[in-house]
Amino acid sequence: MHSESTDLAALERFFEKLALLPKPEPATPNLFSVAGPGQHENRLSDLMAFFMGGYPGAPRWMAKAVLHALFRKERFDHESLQRIDWEAVTTEREAGNWNVESASTKRLDLVVSGNDFVLGIEHKVWASAESNPFYAYDDLLNSYEVKVYKCVLCPNDVKKSVWAPANNAGWPTLSYSEVLASAYELYGQDVAPSNQTKWQIFYQELLQHLTSLAHPTEEKTMTKDELDFSLKHFNDLYEASQRLKQLDNELMTEGKSHIATALQIDTTEISTNKKPEDWGDQTRVWRFFPHTWGENNGKGSQVCLIYYPSAESEGDESIGFEVRAYLESQESNDPWLERIEQAFLKVTPITKHPDLAWYRDGHGNDTWPEVAGRWQALSAWPRDYTKTGAMKALGDLAKWVDEHAFQPETHITD
Repeated sequence: MHSESTDLAALERFFEKLALLPKPEPATPNLFSVAGPGQHENRLSDLMAFFMGGYPGAPRWMAKAVLHALFRKERFDHESLQRIDWEAVTTEREAGNWNVESASTKRLDLVVSGNDFVLGIEHKVWASAESNPFYAYDDLLNSYEVKVYKCVLCPNDVKKSVWAPANNAGWPTLSYSEVLASAYELYGQDVAPSNQTKWQIFYQELLQHLTSLAHPTEEKTMTKDELDFSLKHFNDLYEASQRLKQLDNELMTEGKSHIATALQIDTTEISTNKKPEDWGDQTRVWRFFPHTWGENNGKGSQVCLIYYPSAESEGDESIGFEVRAYLESQESNDPWLERIEQAFLKVTPITKHPDLAWYRDGHGNDTWPEVAGRWQALSAWPRDYTKTGAMKALGDLAKWVDEHAFQPETHITD
């Protein structure tokens, strides 16, 4: 028969094993993903155009990859591919043609041209193709008076709002994956032997960036060791997740109890959300709304218990805490909020003091306005950096706010 202590001991051993897992190596950042075009369609098209011979002296590697990818799809004939003089290939961005019907210039993202062919490329990252004037693009390409090829280039070809209007207009879709397959196949014969070392590096970064756009859901979030460990210990992981939920609810219940005791009200007179908010970086937040605080100044006034992993706890814990209050006014820059802010700064020491359950850091991060000046935030640290100290600070802060902001007999006045 299992006991609670047996279950907890098993979890303790599981966490010890978890701690022994090697930390995964950080992902190598990609220049174009971090500081380049990202998913911006026009900027990414500019970069592609460069590697399609869009500038004097620029390589044509991407143009060759696209044309070979079209050949694989039987959208570019073999004889034409063999005849291409790659040194004569150029690419124009936003090539335009006057359209009489709309009385405006319609522009095509990329136009790749050689001695006896022209290729029109409409580039779609996330946007739809439903409003694109493909008929105008056809007129533009036909004006070159050479053999015409065309395609819609996109991360993948499963988005109906792209492939449906494109196919209806006779424009085949070409996915990044199809282009990348050709690009890597040609890399050894065209890119690697090149003496353009600088462009080799940037081209490789571009290919990696396109790969991340083509397969966003295939990016690994776990190493093989982590995956194997998780599959082996799934039951323990589930048990741990349930314990976390229990901890969340325990902190909410205890926090509500301390606030109710401090304000001398029933816990039913305090509202909370159904579950803690996730602020990222493993930070969780419970918001507590005493009903009486919302009677005159809006419903948003609250105190918060903020908690997160921390190795700085003064007890046998690995959790850290912050307490915070938010006061809401119906007016921007309400003098009432400023008076409370100044009173808070005056009463709260910047070092731990035995007479107060909280203190502030004193570096200008203790108070700040929000929501166009209609809200005022007050932030503090528990004097005792433990769960018990945090609950004491939460209740005492709620009492201080109640007395200085919401009790008529002690309301701060000029």
